Amino acid sequence: MRRDHRPLGLHRLQKGLSQWVSQHFLRPQLDGCGEGLEIIGPWHVSFSGAGIFLGRHVHMMALRDAPIRLAVFEGLGRVQVGDHVLINPGARIVSADSIEIGNNCMLAMHCHLSDSDWHDTHHRIYAPGKTSPIRLGDNVWLGDSVKVLKGVTIGDNTIVGAGAVVTKDLPANVIAGGNPARVLQPLPAGDLTTRQALFTMAEPFEVFAEGIAQARLSGNTWLDWLRHWLAPNNKD
Repeated sequence: MRRDHRPLGLHRLQKGLSQWVSQHFLRPQLDGCGEGLEIIGPWHVSFSGAGIFLGRHVHMMALRDAPIRLAVFEGLGRVQVGDHVLINPGARIVSADSIEIGNNCMLAMHCHLSDSDWHDTHHRIYAPGKTSPIRLGDNVWLGDSVKVLKGVTIGDNTIVGAGAVVTKDLPANVIAGGNPARVLQPLPAGDLTTRQALFTMAEPFEVFAEGIAQARLSGNTWLDWLRHWLAPNNKD
């Protein structure tokens, strides 16, 4: 479809249902979670194992064909997600040691962070194999399908391009890419905005988001929404 046909009331109903599922089924599986957790598609999100902590205003969006999974292996690892972090569909964060994601980070679709080899090269019976912690600094942006391997630290503000495989540390304030990932260029000097700005505006973020939904959906009707499902046309 070319546009969102949902009436505003349906959007609010779906958002309320998502919040209820998140609070009643997902949040209790976490060892710590700050205020403002928002999950779009919570039925496609899974938390597995003890030792998963989320900061304030963590946002996730999961899809049926691109679920999100945060997992700790048999109590051996830990996943710590900072404040104002955005995690997009298909992300997998799997720990047998320690994975720390700083504040204001963004993980694009299909990112994968793993702090373990899961099996040794020759001895392949028992998991998790060799482990080493992963750390993402503040305001790190991982592009589509980036893989971050064990023992890697990525410095503050760094951007990692789509499809990169990060096998070694990356410094702060650079753009990196490739397989294995390497520094491509420094970031331009100057102030960098962060996702925290969304939550320090004069109006609360919830009011801001509702205003966007009203502007986008307020002209839609329930009848037109039903029609586009039953008899779509090339204007839909």
